[in-house]
Amino acid sequence: MNNIIILVGGYGKRLGLLTKKKPKPLIEFNKKPFLDYLLFEITKLKPKKIILLCSYKNEFFIKKYNKGFNGTKIKCVIENKPLGTGGALFNAKRYITDNTLICNGDTFFQVGKIKNKLANNYSLLQMFINTNTHYKSNKKLSQLSINNNKIFFSKNSNYMNSGIYFVNKGIKKYLKKNVNSFEDDILPKLINLKLVTGKHYKGNHFDIGTKKNILIFKKYLKKSNSILPC
Repeated sequence: MNNIIILVGGYGKRLGLLTKKKPKPLIEFNKKPFLDYLLFEITKLKPKKIILLCSYKNEFFIKKYNKGFNGTKIKCVIENKPLGTGGALFNAKRYITDNTLICNGDTFFQVGKIKNKLANNYSLLQMFINTNTHYKSNKKLSQLSINNNKIFFSKNSNYMNSGIYFVNKGIKKYLKKNVNSFEDDILPKLINLKLVTGKHYKGNHFDIGTKKNILIFKKYLKKSNSILPC
């Protein structure tokens, strides 16, 4: 694993007062930021570096993570103005190398369910899809399916984008300066061009984008007795 890029720049407006004073990935669970749980999980992949793409209240990320986490170096890349996921990745494309993982800072997943599934012959991008029962209202890149490892759109499928991607450096030529959304504006084009391979992700997957999902993640932590190092 080379670099891991985590998108943490969103406003989290759907959470109201919860994100008025702090970014969504820093909402606390058991007195620890949500992002700590994700970082503790993905550092198991032993990446060379983790890059946080920051915008909203970026000073919080700089203060807490710029010195690293769990033995892994972290670099905070700051946007001068909100760029969206597409613009953020363009702004940080120098960090995209072969075998780079891209994921969202408000989504927890288990690396044990993906670390042995990275194909050597994936195209520009390998994405993981799942039936996300915790976020049915999220329509971004829904109705996805896989045939011969290729991702395609299917009206009969209930699989959706999990927000977990492995990419190689060839993806950089498809990142554009003024494109707002990676999910809405870039990924569908790559799928239609048959440049995206895929895997079904079957592990635990929690997006804290709604108050309901925050409660679901709290229950998961209580049930699993998840403990982070001090």
